[in-house]
Amino acid sequence: MTEQQQNAEDKLASLLVQWEEAWDLNEDIPASDLCADCPELVEPLERQIAMLKKMAWMKQDAAGEVPRSAAEETDPLLGKTLAGRYRIDRLIDEGGFGRVYRGFDSELQRQVAIKVARPERVRSAEQADDLLEEARRAARLRHPGIVSVHDAGRDNGQVFIVSDLIEGESLADLIATSRPGPAEAARLLAEIADALQFAHDQGFVHFDIKPSNILIDRQGRPLLTDFGIAASAEQLLRGEAVNSGTLPYMAPEQVSGEVHLIDARTDVHALGVVFYELLTGRLPHQGRTPTALREQILLRQPAPPRSINPAASKQIEQVCLRALAKHPADRFATADELATSLRKCLTVKSQAGDRGWLIAVGSILAAVALLMAFQPSWLGHSGSSDNSGRMSSGADGVLAFDGFSRIVTPVVRFAPVTLEAWVRPSKYENRSHYVIGSDIPSKWRIGLGILGVKLGGERIEGAMKSEQVVPLAQWSHIATVFAKAETRFYFNGRLILAGPPTAISGGTHFVVGNVGENNPLEFFLGQIRSVRISAGERYADDFQPEEQFTKDADAAPAKAVLIYDGSSVEGERVIDLSGAGNHGRWERFGL
Repeated sequence: MTEQQQNAEDKLASLLVQWEEAWDLNEDIPASDLCADCPELVEPLERQIAMLKKMAWMKQDAAGEVPRSAAEETDPLLGKTLAGRYRIDRLIDEGGFGRVYRGFDSELQRQVAIKVARPERVRSAEQADDLLEEARRAARLRHPGIVSVHDAGRDNGQVFIVSDLIEGESLADLIATSRPGPAEAARLLAEIADALQFAHDQGFVHFDIKPSNILIDRQGRPLLTDFGIAASAEQLLRGEAVNSGTLPYMAPEQVSGEVHLIDARTDVHALGVVFYELLTGRLPHQGRTPTALREQILLRQPAPPRSINPAASKQIEQVCLRALAKHPADRFATADELATSLRKCLTVKSQAGDRGWLIAVGSILAAVALLMAFQPSWLGHSGSSDNSGRMSSGADGVLAFDGFSRIVTPVVRFAPVTLEAWVRPSKYENRSHYVIGSDIPSKWRIGLGILGVKLGGERIEGAMKSEQVVPLAQWSHIATVFAKAETRFYFNGRLILAGPPTAISGGTHFVVGNVGENNPLEFFLGQIRSVRISAGERYADDFQPEEQFTKDADAAPAKAVLIYDGSSVEGERVIDLSGAGNHGRWERFGL
């Protein structure tokens, strides 16, 4: 690209930013006015503006509510129902294109986000058709890590779109208030990369990956949103992709206008910028002006993350810097490859932690052996333990979990099913602690656990979290029924939360002490006295929990298919006491 062409590209980008800023203030400046001193840019600017007007329809997803304003007090849509189905309850966000509301879908009985275009933005049937077509494109992206579009339509001249309502905050908020540690940052980015890979597989390049376009729900799961300027593979080939985005997160090929290099790896670079920000709390490039920032993105290497945050491992730093490579060929080829590398970093850390743990245990066991050699006759014990430190027998024997171990069962998940356990958590960390779980990695989960400090879990279609705190250092009975009509959670026999039903799709094994077989996080920390998985709906109302689970009678309405407790451990083997023969095995993640 010649210097003259580069100057023209820079000028066009600057003019487009000016137009977008005015548009957000409800002012539509004609391209001819913006290009008064550069009439040769009128036509390309008009093309860019036309595409942005269409794509602005898909923007403005919000993770929270704005304070009630005077304008909202007189909003004629509040309390109205669109298409005989969507009730508008509360303003969430507003901008140049329209307003976003918290609403209620009366047909499916759920909260939703409803975006309504300003009437002046939809002046013809053709414009309305264009907006609805953008919504249909986005609706193809059905993934647990992407904010889903459910419906779009017209109602008395109002053009609207209905999508998931995400209760939580944006990743930008999280970085500003409580930036996670390197391992949690890697986990978050791997999940975002999974969602992005799905979008790429469907033929979309996002083009505007940044923390404010990543929402974190109340269970700590990231969801990718704002496919407003996303381009399809066909648009890229035709050169119709909008040269827009957010400058600090742009890849060098975007900044330089090298259209032939723009593809899914452009999004990988943006993920690298987000990862750098998660690790260090700042952007990789700090130019004070757009010109200086462009120069840094094109030519300068960022400071290594570990020079700012020594807690980051070398492996994590290497992954981050490779994602930020200047040339697309030097980056990860796909978002999936990036996700795999991030999870390897977590596995390596887990294995390193295991080695340190084993060394410590070896030292402790040597000291214990020396002590036992001189043990007075009055010293006794209530049970025995195997060489992993798990209590395996004795009247007080329990299943003990140290945050790395779990029991893999041969039971493939199914529904309707009842999961329950007597638990005594020993410690809470800033994550979820699953007692029983099953997942297809990074996609769908079904499980019972403690989300933060509160009882909850996940059904394949989404997470559920109660307000019930599960106390530390005392025994509690927790249970969930994944039923045909609804999902129910119980604490000490009391029904505390009910939600939508669960439809199982795809089979993986239930795991005790973790959410699934391939998850390096979300391990349970503490003791489990007894755990039971039952076929069917064992509980419908409040009940009195059994102190210890035992084999069911033949006529029982719900039949146990698995029961484990501390008395059923034989080395690495855990014997099923239900009579169904579903014996499990102890394992430590990564070993």
